[in-house]
Amino acid sequence: MTTISVARVRPAALDDDRLRALAEAFRIDGDVVRTEEAFALVGKEATLVHGGPGNRLAGVTTLVDTVRGVAATDPEKEHPEPLPAEKALGVTAELTERFGLGPTAAQFDGVRLESTIDATVVQAVRFDGKERTRFAVKTDVRSRVTLDGIPVTGPRAGLNATFLDDGRPLSLMATTWDAVELDHEAELVEEGEALERVLEAARHRKERRGTDLKVVSSVLAYWAAPYEGGADLLAPSWFIELAHSADEYGNDGPKQLVRVGATR
Repeated sequence: MTTISVARVRPAALDDDRLRALAEAFRIDGDVVRTEEAFALVGKEATLVHGGPGNRLAGVTTLVDTVRGVAATDPEKEHPEPLPAEKALGVTAELTERFGLGPTAAQFDGVRLESTIDATVVQAVRFDGKERTRFAVKTDVRSRVTLDGIPVTGPRAGLNATFLDDGRPLSLMATTWDAVELDHEAELVEEGEALERVLEAARHRKERRGTDLKVVSSVLAYWAAPYEGGADLLAPSWFIELAHSADEYGNDGPKQLVRVGATR
């Protein structure tokens, strides 16, 4: 029998001083709202929100610029060059270290949590009626989090940021935990069994497309789901990508991502 660790996370309840310092760094000078579930500071140009321990997004700090956008305000002008990837990485690393944000700010007990970040300059296409021109529009920073070498994914996993042409993030979303600890060991549902569950369910569908599915890929990962009460666990899951059959014209069928619990 193969087992897998099930980890429990304890979301960080950031104190007012740290959150106000973060808001000050981004020149957010609005009204502060503090409840048991969240802290929010709503400014004229940006909003900062941190989910408290009982919130569905517990431990998640979100910063959103409410004035600027990715689309150019004047399409006739050249789009400004976004922040270089290396500089965006540096700004993000400095922010997370300075304010203690991100999953690896936690204490670990019985598990190995690791996180890396990388940045990518994202391009768009402009069509003037005659030809298409590619141009850079933004720089995205994303983290990759693993627990005992297995990826962690979901709305409360890791960190991401988007930059335009300066060091102020257009958006920033960071999960911060005070602790990540081993909760228990559970029996792992093997990949073959998980695939069979999905395909067996498809066989009972009445629609023709539901009976002719192909497995594109399957990945074992921890699911950092929105908090729903009880112990706050990272759930081992199989993420299975399925492809429906092509239609009568040879067009590829739609694809679907299914999450299946990986423990019993």
